[in-house]
Amino acid sequence: MRTNSRISFDAGRQWEHFAETDPYLYILTTMKRSDPQVFWESGSQIVQKELLPLVQERSVRRGIAFEIGAGIGRIALPLAKYFRETVGIDIAAGMVKKAVTFARDNGIRNVSFYSVSGPENVLQRAGNYAGACDLIYSLLVFQHIPSFSMIEGYLHVVRVLLHPRGLAYLQFDTRPTTVSYRIKTALPDFILPRFWKRGIRRIRRSPQEIEVCFRRAGLDVVGELTPRTAYHRYILRVAAT
Repeated sequence: MRTNSRISFDAGRQWEHFAETDPYLYILTTMKRSDPQVFWESGSQIVQKELLPLVQERSVRRGIAFEIGAGIGRIALPLAKYFRETVGIDIAAGMVKKAVTFARDNGIRNVSFYSVSGPENVLQRAGNYAGACDLIYSLLVFQHIPSFSMIEGYLHVVRVLLHPRGLAYLQFDTRPTTVSYRIKTALPDFILPRFWKRGIRRIRRSPQEIEVCFRRAGLDVVGELTPRTAYHRYILRVAAT
């Protein structure tokens, strides 16, 4: 059986390829064609319609926002306007390099990006944020991770980084695993459409296994949005001790 490090390496190599090929389309696969304007507008819409209302409703401090799977900064860059500091991590160094360039070209100075190999070295790269992050979020990322132990690793990282009064906002695909889904995931890549291939396709998880994982990581669910859908979002806090 492959180790988490090996799985992380394979995923990183795939996303490096996506960064070189077309980061806009591989990050936002719902676009009919690669369109940078649509891509960046979608990030601004998420900030305005999802993250800021959450921050206001839950009285989240606007100190440090931390994104897992930041890509080229689609969400982190527009969010930086509303937080003292915004931090993004990604397993593809090519994505991080592009994000740093976009931040510089747009004069955004309160955002930092780090390339990581997986959950195993996040705290080495960004451990100075331990216990200080007011908002940790991840959208359209966990749905691509094939190893559940790797997801659990990231959740432990969330627990370490999150401020005691902070919030985590994490998205999963929790649709039922239908017969057609199981057939598609069993087929070899060469006969599948581009976004059904391994590395980019959505992997469905049951809410039960996800929630067990939250508890093991020391996180409490304090809210949910659109459960049992492709865009199931959990709102989490550090569990009371």
